[in-house]
Amino acid sequence: MKTTFTFTACGAPATAALADAITAAKGDDPLAPVTVVVPSNLVGVSARRTLAAGSPAGLAAVRFETVLGLARLLAGPSLPGERRRVTDPVVGAAVRSVLTASADLLRPVARHPATERALIRVHRELRELDDHALTALADAGPRAAEVVRLHREVHGRLADCYVDEVDLHRAAAATVAARHPLFDGLGAVVLHLPERLPASGLALLEALAANGPVAAVAAHTGDAEADAPLRHLVGRLGGTLPTEPPAVAASHLLVRSVADPDEEARLAVREVLAGARAGIAFNRMAIAHPGNDRYARLLHQHLAAADVPFNGVAGRRLGESLTGRTLLALLALPDHDLARTAVMAVLSSGAILGIDGRPVPVTAWERLSREASVAAGISQWQERLERYADDQDVRLTELEAEGADESRLRGPRERRARADDLLAFVQRLADDLDPEQRPTDWPGLTRWAAGLLERYLGSPADRANWPPEEADAHVRVGDLLRNLAGLGTIEAAPGFANFRRAVADGLDREVDREGRFGNGVFVGGFGATAGLDFDRVVVVGLAEGVTPSRRRDDPLLADAVRRTLDGALTLRAERQADLHRSLLATFAAGATDRVLVFSRGDFGSKTEAVPSRWLLDQVEAELGERPNPAQLEALEADWFATSSSFAQSLEHLDHPADHHEYALAELLRDRHRGLLPDVSDRRLTDVVLDRGIALVRGREDPELTRFDGLLDGVELPSPADGHTILSATRLENWVRCPYAYFMRYVLGVGSLDEPADEDGITPLARGSLAHEILDRFLTESIEADDLPSPDVPWGPAHHQRLDRICDEEFALVESRGLTGRPLLWQRDGGRLRRALQEFLFQDDERRSDDLLTPVAAEMAFGFDGAEPFVLHLSDGRTLRFRGRIDRVDRAVGGGLVVTDFKTGKKQYYNKVSEDLPDANGQYLQLPLYGLAARERLARPDADVEARYWFLTDGGRVVGHPLSDPVLERFDLVLTTIVDGIERGLFPARPPKSSYGIGCDYCDPDDLGTKSRTDLWDRKRLDPRLDDYRRLIGDLPDDGPIAVIDLGGSGA
Repeated sequence: MKTTFTFTACGAPATAALADAITAAKGDDPLAPVTVVVPSNLVGVSARRTLAAGSPAGLAAVRFETVLGLARLLAGPSLPGERRRVTDPVVGAAVRSVLTASADLLRPVARHPATERALIRVHRELRELDDHALTALADAGPRAAEVVRLHREVHGRLADCYVDEVDLHRAAAATVAARHPLFDGLGAVVLHLPERLPASGLALLEALAANGPVAAVAAHTGDAEADAPLRHLVGRLGGTLPTEPPAVAASHLLVRSVADPDEEARLAVREVLAGARAGIAFNRMAIAHPGNDRYARLLHQHLAAADVPFNGVAGRRLGESLTGRTLLALLALPDHDLARTAVMAVLSSGAILGIDGRPVPVTAWERLSREASVAAGISQWQERLERYADDQDVRLTELEAEGADESRLRGPRERRARADDLLAFVQRLADDLDPEQRPTDWPGLTRWAAGLLERYLGSPADRANWPPEEADAHVRVGDLLRNLAGLGTIEAAPGFANFRRAVADGLDREVDREGRFGNGVFVGGFGATAGLDFDRVVVVGLAEGVTPSRRRDDPLLADAVRRTLDGALTLRAERQADLHRSLLATFAAGATDRVLVFSRGDFGSKTEAVPSRWLLDQVEAELGERPNPAQLEALEADWFATSSSFAQSLEHLDHPADHHEYALAELLRDRHRGLLPDVSDRRLTDVVLDRGIALVRGREDPELTRFDGLLDGVELPSPADGHTILSATRLENWVRCPYAYFMRYVLGVGSLDEPADEDGITPLARGSLAHEILDRFLTESIEADDLPSPDVPWGPAHHQRLDRICDEEFALVESRGLTGRPLLWQRDGGRLRRALQEFLFQDDERRSDDLLTPVAAEMAFGFDGAEPFVLHLSDGRTLRFRGRIDRVDRAVGGGLVVTDFKTGKKQYYNKVSEDLPDANGQYLQLPLYGLAARERLARPDADVEARYWFLTDGGRVVGHPLSDPVLERFDLVLTTIVDGIERGLFPARPPKSSYGIGCDYCDPDDLGTKSRTDLWDRKRLDPRLDDYRRLIGDLPDDGPIAVIDLGGSGA
């Protein structure tokens, strides 16, 4: 029978032609069956809704099916046996098996995921070829022969148990040719907007046309290249496609040039709202984009911000759901060796259940695992958490021995219990993920993965309060795993990596649609919008390189090879023509208005983009000539507008899309009237704007403000409040950077370091280790009364004992994972051991020269139940300090020598002297420790010498006596610090980059401190900072700044 063709344009004319075709097919019988074959289900839904509202014949007994849907309906009688429908995971399993068994040229890349995906795609294409065509293709070259051979082996593995689209099309064509009752039930067949079809699909349409009446509504664009697939289809069905473009009603064209894709999305929303103001319903408008997630997310975001209802493919993938993220994170843990960061990433959702069935305390475990220095590996989790728990037990024992009250005992007990819980959880997690216990077959692996989800996300009762979208995603993930279980018939043992990849690929699909088609603005790719019918269409992404994207040849079957089959395989160039046809159909979908938008900047690109060639086609049709990009930007026409930036677009904005745009546009209008934002009436109602303006102006001001470190008039905790216990380091921090002090000690915001397996021992760990070794050595010597006389060297027994202590303490830090790689620790540990042994020889000289005898090591004040040292400032305020003095010696004459051991470089302390003992406020330990030693030893009048001893820098020593000028300076420095804190002076003073010492608070994102440094340079001249600047040496001392009374000393 002959196919009856109606040639028309896309959009509304095609819908009208479909209505006529259905009416003609029904004739005088409104209940006559009609089957409409549509290019997509979405086109079918759209056509049904439109026709239901206006078709005189109605839609009774009218069925809408895609070609594949029709094949499924008709194929049953002609398909032998019970075979399941093939899916990409099934084909992937077959491809992997074949590649593993027989890859030749592709063997070097056989295990690469990209090879698998490429072969899946090519296999789908080659299924349309008969044996003769496959043989001809194999003759095109070695690679083509390899691909054909692999394809045949894959098909051989699948043919007995599975059917694919080609099987369905061919079986359906056989059912039609046999005039089975199923075919008779179709009634009249109407092809609506047929597009490029695979050979088997086209054969099905030919069978329909040969055995019954078929009417076709074919929409052509007038572009020969874009219409080539339709011309071929029409010819196969006995028709001839007109060469002249279809007559279409003129629609209003608007072209917009904007700065970037984000502005494209904003403009699209504005155009939708403009259409709504003109009386166009939201469901009669569409926004079409190139079909990538980036544009979809931007459009969804801006439509939601404007409170515009919309529908379309959801931007979120199944792998982004809570269950999807959890499953992917669990499967990735073995690759990361149970890294602390990876384990915490699994827990971060807040939905993970512990062994007791309750949500785990994520924050507490995060903090605890950091404190325990866990980096990765189950052995490290066990060793370091057990060590951490033991430390809590030791601390608990010490507190109990001191008679501490319950409030002090509660912390160690809770930390111990949490360490036990975390260790039990991680051990169970390690057992669950143990490769030795993990199944190897598809059914076993999928059951195992489902079990992980059940164990860590709980039962349906545990998930009862999940949001509906998350609950639905959980069900879909379960369905995915059940579908993967069936791959066992194709691939017996996939391997864990292949299982993970199959899961990841399955989770990469869209979750669902956002909204319901027909409710609100339609948002979709060009292919989804083609064939639909709207009044206004906004098309974004029309920049060259985006639409069309850059064309790349197929790595397995290049176009040169494909051409040898004379059209049997689609060329990549033809795929681009299909995209062009979809875009032209999208343009035609706007019956009244078309708004075409392109951006001159692309995602992540540093080069300026130009308008798409296909956009310029539309401009040429409007102008009568084709402009180049520069001419287009300079064009003066009411249908073209360009915007250099978001700000400029707001300046010409009559109808903002949301409250944010409205506020910004109003401020810009005020600026054009000569009004600054500072005097805007909006400040009275917009708190965010008001505070933002205050912040910007405050930071521009040369004087300190509350936005850059001035908190005068605010009640702040004072160091001299009578109960705060200070350390020298705490006050030194204010001198180095007042802002860092504010963040850490006023707000309590700490700086976190990620535990890691360092290559070598860190400076902090090395210093702590050296202090612990010397503390033990000196304390044992003092308590055993085993000290040599000042003029007698340490003996061999002392050196041996120091070696023994080194062995024990080295073993302890090794067990805590603080020493880095063994080979480097062998070097670093040897250096430290030699430095400590050398310390004894150096100490021999100093004890002999100064006639010293050690009397205390790690002398504590304010710690471990010891009373803090109370220091009275000259102005009457008091400060309470805590600390540990590394070593105190008594001289023969009764004086004291206080020593603070350092494992760093002396160069940072070169300024320390009797004239400047604190090095501009940087170092406060020596005078503080000297005064504290006097008090602890009840020697208030003793002469004191305070020293820094650089153990690993040649045993160098720097220090000063505790003289009256030193104490005067110390009082002045502390007074300046306390005054600054009480007055609320907390400006940020970043360290100079040449120092090599950073400030986590001035540079929290590691992007540099230039903005902070510029701010300090601007604010430092505020007179309120004069005393601070004098302290740090940034302002010359122009005379006395304080009068200090030392109580009758005459000073």
